[in-house]
Amino acid sequence: MTLLQLEVFLAVCQARSFTQAGERLNMTQSAVSQAVANLERELGVSLLHRSRQGITITHIGERMLAHVREIARHTNCMQQEAAAAAGAETGTLRIASIPSVSAKLLPGMLASFKSSFPLVQTVMFEGGYEEVHSWLTNHVVDVGIVTLPVSGLDVVELVQDQLLLFLPETHALIRETAVSLAQIAQAPFIQPTADSEHVIREAFKNAGLTPNIQFEVRDTATILAMVQEGIGVTILPEMAISTSLPHVRSVPLHPPVTRRVGLAVRHLEEVSPICADFLLHARAYVQHTCPGCIGVADVCKACVDGG
Repeated sequence: MTLLQLEVFLAVCQARSFTQAGERLNMTQSAVSQAVANLERELGVSLLHRSRQGITITHIGERMLAHVREIARHTNCMQQEAAAAAGAETGTLRIASIPSVSAKLLPGMLASFKSSFPLVQTVMFEGGYEEVHSWLTNHVVDVGIVTLPVSGLDVVELVQDQLLLFLPETHALIRETAVSLAQIAQAPFIQPTADSEHVIREAFKNAGLTPNIQFEVRDTATILAMVQEGIGVTILPEMAISTSLPHVRSVPLHPPVTRRVGLAVRHLEEVSPICADFLLHARAYVQHTCPGCIGVADVCKACVDGG
């Protein structure tokens, strides 16, 4: 077998199409099909089911795909180390992120990284906590931005993200400088079901309270639209809200409720050179950018002055 055959098989699995894989690799559809057929013949197993409905991966194909991704990772590491030795940082970095971090933290971090490493290609994936965890363990991505703690992976903590109470602008509590969970325990509550759900539930549990959950909703925009209409109140991570919203106000909680956000990799000692650069750059970025400036085009004077 050859590296080209493995690269073709990986591309077909990602695209679920011989034609699209060929376009990605600048190969004809017949050449792609022949490369996969030769690989199957050498291995003595069927890697793909082909039908009029499309392509699906066989059970043994899934197992082979995990090995191919690992080979691709090692090949990428070799290319990156060779490029670094020649004085050029090049390669591909595959990053996965949960949606509530993508809105505010990730754009500025990526822009800063691309400025320092312009020859590195970044590929973005966005999904829920379980999806990001699966992508990491199955070698689909190199690094994931997740809430902590996370099991079975090595992590680098980045930032503490404050959770805020969101109310319609007509609500009496918007005049408060901070609100306790006890003050909203009986109010109609819209429970987020994304990656901050466990933090919110744990906060109520630790306070000995049970929220009056009327709705459980995943999408942040939908949750805030419901708050705007006066359907209920909610708690969301500050980092998940990229802009101010009409007719919705946020109030800090007392005592504060926070979640930890960090970078996760399979094994810190096995990351590629580019991934190691990203881990170091990300930590430096959050350490030199105040929480209020994360993801904001115009940073505050203190950050400009290096404070």
